[in-house]
Amino acid sequence: MKKTKAIVLADNALTTPGKLVRYINSLKLPIEVKETCFGCYIEGDPEIIDELSQKIRNFERNRIFCRDRGYEIWDKRRCRAYRGGGPREGFHQLEAEQRVLSYIGLALDKIDKEGLKDIDKVLEEEGNIITEEKPIPVEKFREIIEKLGKNV
Repeated sequence: MKKTKAIVLADNALTTPGKLVRYINSLKLPIEVKETCFGCYIEGDPEIIDELSQKIRNFERNRIFCRDRGYEIWDKRRCRAYRGGGPREGFHQLEAEQRVLSYIGLALDKIDKEGLKDIDKVLEEEGNIITEEKPIPVEKFREIIEKLGKNV
């Protein structure tokens, strides 16, 4: 049985899909690799794939993300080469997810640096912020909207 993983690079990753694929190919492992616009797919023996994906993640821990894929790399139901081009089902979802990975990476960097906050403290701070909010006068709101309109 084979396992397929998607390796997705955050926008702020130093690694590029091309560098990633060249590195993986240099290992000469008995796996298949397919470069994509967001990173690559890797496929092979589950143990090798799991070990390799963890190794890859460790290069840029909070900038490279891995997830299992339900279809093999060259699956005719998903591969554009067999379907005549165009985006495959789920591509737009993956594209949207990939756009936020840099923010997730920054949050993970902060957790690495500062540790996790106590949930009770977070909820207390959140409650304080909510109770401190006051309505904005209509004129101030109009000013904000007009400024935003000029910058758009």
